[in-house]
Formats: sequence, structure tokens, C-alpha cells
Amino acid sequence: MSDEKVQKKSFLGIFEKLKKIKHLDIILTILFIAIILLIYFSSFNFSFTKDNNSNSNSQSTQPMSKFDEYALSLTNQIENLVCSINGAGSTKVMLYFEESIKTEIAYTVETKTLSDGTKVEVKSPVLIKNDGVEEPIILQETMPKPTSVIIVASGAKDTNVKLEILRCVQAMFEISSSKIEIFAGN
Repeated sequence: MSDEKVQKKSFLGIFEKLKKIKHLDIILTILFIAIILLIYFSSFNFSFTKDNNSNSNSQSTQPMSKFDEYALSLTNQIENLVCSINGAGSTKVMLYFEESIKTEIAYTVETKTLSDGTKVEVKSPVLIKNDGVEEPIILQETMPKPTSVIIVASGAKDTNVKLEILRCVQAMFEISSSKIEIFAGN
């Protein structure tokens, strides 16, 4: 019983120390908001940055997802296009997406009548077996558009080149110039 009293006293001592801290409610509120913001911002997807001069023969140990392949392909296309602008020079591109691939799957809809007479529609995905694993039938996949683009180009010191790059990216994605940042690189 003496161990219980010691634990109870130490717990009460800690509790009393916490009660003496000024503005504890504000500190806990800020901590709670910080945790929520951390969870919120960790849900965004970023794509890759790729240097034109990097070694493309290096192989990854993990297979890339469809989204990663799409983002890398789009990044490469932008880099190649921007590099072809007169005076742009070497470029690096980073894309930001707020969403991922939108997948539309096939469903079956059954109408069931409950005991009280109300009718309920039950929607179930249509599944097929692929190598022993059941997967839903995918009707359509829609790739997301980038919501913002960052470009570093060695020729972006020239205002005309910078404007040409900006117009090129705006035409590709139909996004406002405020969502496109262009910086001069080495």
C-alpha cells in the first residue's frame, strides 16, 4: 500500500505543478492546432524534382506508383519543353498537386426492401480476380493537373525568357501566373 500512496503523491505533485503553469489552456490549444496542421499538410502530394544532368541509369529499389510515374513524366515533359525555349538553358521543375488520381470503379446497385417497407439501394463494387486477388473493375482514371509549378532555369535572368517560360506553362495547364514561380538558376 505504501507504493500506491507514493505513486498517488507523485501524481498529485505533477498535477499541482501543471495547475501552477500560467496559460496552460493556451499552450494546449496551440499544441492541438499544431498537431491538426501537421496532419493536414502531410496529406498533400508532392512530385519529384529532377535535374536534367542527373544520371538516369540509376534504378529505384521500389516500383513507382502510377501517380509517381505520371508526375515524373509530366516533369520531364515540362523540362524538355522549357529547355527548348530560346535562352532558357538548363532547367529544373517541381510540380505540386492537391489531389491524386481520381478512379471511377464499376458498381452494382441492388434495391432491398426493409421490414418497415422502406426501400434502400445497396451499392457494391464489381470485383474480378487478378492473380488470385480480388480487385474492383476500374472504368476510368483521371490524372490530376498540377496546381502550382516551380521552375528554375539558368536563362530566367532575362525577363523575356522568363515571360516565355511563364506563357508556356500557363498554356500547358491553364493555371494563373500567380501559381507559377520562375527563378534564375546557375
